Amino acid sequence: MAYRDQVITVVGYRPAPDKPMKMVVKSGAHEIAVDKLGGEAPSPIEYLLASLAGCVNIVGEIVGREMGIRIDDMRIEVVGVFNAAKLMTGAGERAGYKDISVKIYAKTDASSEVLREWLRRVEERCPVEDNLTVSTPIKVSIERL
Repeated sequence: MAYRDQVITVVGYRPAPDKPMKMVVKSGAHEIAVDKLGGEAPSPIEYLLASLAGCVNIVGEIVGREMGIRIDDMRIEVVGVFNAAKLMTGAGERAGYKDISVKIYAKTDASSEVLREWLRRVEERCPVEDNLTVSTPIKVSIERL
């Protein structure tokens, strides 16, 4: 089967003028609330970790089926180390995570050797991990409303 490039678009808008850090992002028929850390909804950096967990789960299931591995249950814990200095003051090491770790808990009868190969393939094929580890060009522009 041949795959083609897909263009994925999400659009965010501020739902209320009195909460300028809150945004609703539409993705197809879905809406995702986004806020600052400690706000009324998860923050963008929390969604980044959630995206990684969700992607590992999806790719893990695809790869597991291909390898004939039955995964009865899975829990994924993603931990990021973040310092807000650059974000809040403009000074500091970097604006993003310093470190991200993923721990997968899987209920399966697959051997440790098979699981190591499964994990290698999952990491290789996970689009979110790829975007976090390989530089992706981002073009930002601004227009007046």
